[in-house]
Amino acid sequence: MYIDADILKDGITPDILKRLIEQHSQGLDRYRRLKDYYYGVHNISRRTKDGEGAANVKVTANWCKYITTVAASYLLGNPVTYDTNDKYDITRVLDCYREQHISSIDTQLEKEASICGAGIEMIYADENGNPRSFAATHDNAFVVYDDTVAHNKLLGVHFYPQFDINGQASGINVIAADKERVYTYFGYDTSALALTDTQEHYFGDVPFVEYLNNDEKQGDFEQQISLIDAYNTLMSDRINDKVQFVDSFLLLLGIDIDSEQARKLMREKILMGDLDAEAKYLSKVLSESDVEVLRKSIKDDIHQTSMVPDLSDEKFGNNTSGVAIKYKLLVFEQLTLGKERLFEQGLRERFKMYMHFFEVKANMQSVPVYEVDIHFKRNLPANELELSQIVGNLHGTVSTETLLGILPFVCDAKEEAKLAAEEKAASEKSAILTQRELMRYGDDNAAE
Repeated sequence: MYIDADILKDGITPDILKRLIEQHSQGLDRYRRLKDYYYGVHNISRRTKDGEGAANVKVTANWCKYITTVAASYLLGNPVTYDTNDKYDITRVLDCYREQHISSIDTQLEKEASICGAGIEMIYADENGNPRSFAATHDNAFVVYDDTVAHNKLLGVHFYPQFDINGQASGINVIAADKERVYTYFGYDTSALALTDTQEHYFGDVPFVEYLNNDEKQGDFEQQISLIDAYNTLMSDRINDKVQFVDSFLLLLGIDIDSEQARKLMREKILMGDLDAEAKYLSKVLSESDVEVLRKSIKDDIHQTSMVPDLSDEKFGNNTSGVAIKYKLLVFEQLTLGKERLFEQGLRERFKMYMHFFEVKANMQSVPVYEVDIHFKRNLPANELELSQIVGNLHGTVSTETLLGILPFVCDAKEEAKLAAEEKAASEKSAILTQRELMRYGDDNAAE
């Protein structure tokens, strides 16, 4: 959402919040539709038929959930790691990340981004004075930017209903934050908001971060909804045709029967007539091969246009090398690289605010955000033998820390390199002591 920064020159007023929430609510239909498709509530589920007794089976193939799950897991199935050079210490921030299982929050943010086009994170200080992150949704949060080319953040808003003991909504809570303070409002609706609290937050910026899925802020399956609807319709009608085939009309030629005889025919399955009599079912000719070709074509189009491959395809089940798998995933990798670039921007915003908080509250050494390296590791089956051969071939040419970072079972390359160096030093020290012992006992044996 973009507004003129001068609107907030006199502060965040209840009237401004009311208008911003109303403007945000105008776009909620899109988000709800995308969420419905992710949860399996598609257009086919609302289909009706005019004919009484007409077969109306409704099949939902939830490609939306498949696309989001695969795309999000490929990017963040392995937790993001952080490191910096020896001049700086980021242990305090990383400990704070681990305490709140930040990788789970990252996954929630990426899932929301994959569905709706962007994920929204709210950063706050808990009751113990530690920075924490919360993965909000588009139903109840948004970020406001100015209308300049820089699109500077002006404020973030999180609103949610308050419920009484009977589970009935009794009011609305609104949390708004600018670069310096957090403002809390309450009212029975957005037209009657009143300021209840204000506090300084020490994050140095608006404590809301938006994680974009792409530059267009579209979901991963948003452009494939028409194809998914077509697939659902085809599969539903395919089954309806089967049902109608079983319930086909029986055409009798040269045979005259009444209702009682018809019921007897259905019960006993016996029919008698003259030599010229004929009985046959009226039904459509079903061409399963044509339907299957169309089904496969739509399915392929869904995967091709979403750039998310069908991992159940047999071509991914062969025992191929890591390079071969990467070629098969080339288009998917291009999609993920774009998602990674935008997600990393959000992670750097978060890190900068956490660091600023600790600088102010704990006198922590300032660490420039550009000095922090953020690493994403693709969630793919790894050929560990192949990787170990690469590490062995590059030993002595590339640093130990870099080589250890290649191995999928090593979580912290820096810590692992430190442990390896300590073990090597201990082993060398033990070998020296053993050699000295052998030399000493050798001299004693010679004297004897």
